[in-house]
Amino acid sequence: MRPVEKSQEPGPAVEKRRIQILEATCTVMRKQGIAATRVGDVAKCLGISTGLVHYHFDTKDELLAAAFRHAAEKELEALRLLVNTDGTPRELLDIVVDNFFPASGFPSWRLWIEGWAVALRSESFRRTVMELDEAWIEVLADTLTDGVASGDFACVNPRDSAWRLACLIEGLAIQQVAHGGVINDVETRRLVADAVEAEIG
Repeated sequence: MRPVEKSQEPGPAVEKRRIQILEATCTVMRKQGIAATRVGDVAKCLGISTGLVHYHFDTKDELLAAAFRHAAEKELEALRLLVNTDGTPRELLDIVVDNFFPASGFPSWRLWIEGWAVALRSESFRRTVMELDEAWIEVLADTLTDGVASGDFACVNPRDSAWRLACLIEGLAIQQVAHGGVINDVETRRLVADAVEAEIG
């Protein structure tokens, strides 16, 4: 039986605690890596018992996969808000592509690279990462499709173009983040810019 939080209230209070646990898990994962994150680390971060963490998440795998999804969906929602604004198709495409690039310190990309690695051994992580990958591709594909519809882009198949661009950016980002010094941000952006021009015609 799951332990019950003494101060627990139905509905909003339970969801609030769940979000707090997810946020704390994201913090710990970014600090020490997904594989090294323990339920005890998350509980300590919040000053609660491990039993309370397990009240909301049955297993560590479930907790880590949910936290990874939480972090990625926050970034996705922010990107969707950015592209749901006035702008030319090219301006909106530039916004989407720019959001794929590693940011300073690479916190999100380090998490993604580790997530892909964990997905090789965890079915729950594999499903989560696959769904989120598809969601990112969908934003890029939709942006390209809108550009084709307006006559600004000449992609034969926007979804194919989205996959090619995403795979190029991801591959270069892995080299930049995991193998620092192999390729820098300027070189990465130049290669991607050339690929974008080739795709949109």
